[in-house]
Amino acid sequence: MSRPVRGPLIVLTLLLLLFVYITVVEPNWLEVTRHEAWFQTLPPEFDGLVIAHLSDLHIVQYGRREHRVLTLLSEAKPGLIVITGDFLSKGSNPATIQRFLRDLGPLRTPFGVWAVLGTHEHTDWAVKGEEARRQFFADTDTTLLVNDGGRIGRGLDTLTLIGVDDPYTGHDKLGEALKGLQRTPFAILLTPSPEIFRKADLARFDLVLAGHTHGGQVRLPLIGSLWLPEGSEEYEAGWFSGVNAKMYVSRGVGTSILPVRFLSRPEIALITLKRGNG
Repeated sequence: MSRPVRGPLIVLTLLLLLFVYITVVEPNWLEVTRHEAWFQTLPPEFDGLVIAHLSDLHIVQYGRREHRVLTLLSEAKPGLIVITGDFLSKGSNPATIQRFLRDLGPLRTPFGVWAVLGTHEHTDWAVKGEEARRQFFADTDTTLLVNDGGRIGRGLDTLTLIGVDDPYTGHDKLGEALKGLQRTPFAILLTPSPEIFRKADLARFDLVLAGHTHGGQVRLPLIGSLWLPEGSEEYEAGWFSGVNAKMYVSRGVGTSILPVRFLSRPEIALITLKRGNG
């Protein structure tokens, strides 16, 4: 074979391999990331609590990725599972999402599964109305927070979980979420989008868990993310610190717009809460 023919063939082969990698390999190559987060205000009861943070599931069908999430969570044995929005994509079947949530039940997580709504729950979901949506999640033993909160633990050793609706579509009401709820010494905010972080920091949350960015979903060497949602540009993925709060932004599990990932693997974050300075 002559060089003029061999050169284009090599290029086409590399492009084909790249296409397979970004559409098949990386979108399903789930990474479990492990973190320790230290807080002086953490009640002793929760020292060592492992939180499994999921985000941006974008479940279209109950496939290999969804089964893999369940397997990894079963192996991790977290004490608490939180899901920060975007359970679906356009065309998702609500029954498929409920099936996945119900399958989290056998994991027997001591403090249950808590969730907030994301952008796609407001733009692409057939389930309409707050009461219907709350019932949708209640039927799967998942606690949905819509600009409100709850507690886990007993007596003085309690932890506050507050969840805001989607800031990206303007449905967040942090003030309403805080109203009438007596704060415990330690409070976690669940939010679909990290753009609310400065408000959360001023409200003196300890830990903020967010998603929405997909870690950029497609990143290029030396350049970084090609696109991030408006308002979240400075919070691509990972840890961020404010005056009072720490925030972790997950790269998420699924994909949006295009079913591809590059240099931004899907993620299950396991965050171990530790009492002290670290």
